[in-house]
Amino acid sequence: MQYWKELHLTNQTITGISSSINVVYPPEFECNILDEIRSLKTTYHCPQIFKRAVISIICAYDGRLVSFTQSNN
Repeated sequence: MQYWKELHLTNQTITGISSSINVVYPPEFECNILDEIRSLKTTYHCPQIFKRAVISIICAYDGRLVSFTQSNN
């Protein structure tokens, strides 16, 4: 059985919308995923676009979405 790494990401917009994404991915891609996601956090301010970008990155490295939640503060 393969061991998967877990990652929890949060993002909040200037309008108070916050999103939380939980994903899992194979550990051999950890450096690539973390580098790409670090640059996303400074680029995307809309939660839906951020979610799509994160899912695209995670899936490109054989990862999976575990959960996504969004709330208006």
